[in-house]
Formats: sequence, structure tokens, C-alpha cells
Amino acid sequence: MTDHLLDRLVAAVGTQYLVDAEIGRGGMAVVYRATDLRLHRRVAIKLLPPELAFNPDVRERFLREAQTSAQLAHPHIVPIYTVDEREGLVYFVMALVEGESLAERLKRDVRLPIADARRILADVADALAYAHERGVVHRDVKPDNVMIDRATGRAVVTDFGIARAVAASGSDRLTR
Repeated sequence: MTDHLLDRLVAAVGTQYLVDAEIGRGGMAVVYRATDLRLHRRVAIKLLPPELAFNPDVRERFLREAQTSAQLAHPHIVPIYTVDEREGLVYFVMALVEGESLAERLKRDVRLPIADARRILADVADALAYAHERGVVHRDVKPDNVMIDRATGRAVVTDFGIARAVAASGSDRLTR
């Protein structure tokens, strides 16, 4: 399945992105490392598999993640560059955080140095406070959704897949 899905993605985005390899997989999407050929920068492409894209609720939730995240411009939240649909594939392109998830780090180093733990917690708290000020509640904060940048040690929150935008209507029917 993965090779077929990768082949479809390469065919769909081949003139704009050079797709390298799968770098992550979750319950709803597959993430690939790629290069934006026009802007000459490394990116991550989060792809909703076609068998899920046909489900209107799943598709809406996926697109809502991109829309919600794209509204949040903060140094500790992964920026979304674009959302697109080509050849039956729905995906969004975001910044690539070169490093590892906090979950991977905790598997390797069960006890983080106090300074690292404080810095990571401060970064995540700063990102969540920023999102909350804009009416967005993440709802799935866990070590898998916190990336640690290898070069800087900066923590970056990702995966607003089940975030709830607190609107005047109070509607959150997709995550209820």
C-alpha cells in the first residue's frame, strides 16, 4: 500500500515537489519528506489516503486541521504552507522539522535533563497559550505531537487534527 500511495503522490505533485520517503504515519494520514522545487526548501507533505478521502467527515476533519493550523503563525507551531487536492489525493504541505518527536526522545532518554524538560514545556505551553488566545484548543497534546528540532532543540507542536475551534456557535460536531 505504501509504495502505491507514494507512487500516486509522486505522480500528483511531481512538478512541484520531489518526494523522498515516508517519515510518519498516524491513524488518519501518512507524512512524507519532500523538497519544494520552486522555493528550494524541505517540507513535509501530510496525505490523507484515498480510501479515507471519500468519507466526507474524515475529509472535512483533515481539511479543518490544515485550515486551523494555517491560522496559527507561531515559532512553536508547525506552519502550514498550502492545502491541495490533485488526482484524487488530498494533502497539505507544512514545514519540515528536522529532528525527532518528543516520544522518540523519551524512548531514548527516559529521564530528560531538567533544563531540557523546562525548555520543552515552556515551548509547548507558549504555543498552546498562543493557540488558545486565538480560540483554538489542540485536544491531542502528547509526546508524538511535539517535534524537537535537531539543530536548535526548539519544541514545535504539530497535528491539530482534532483541534476544536471555539466559535460563537460552540459547534464541534466533528470531534464530539
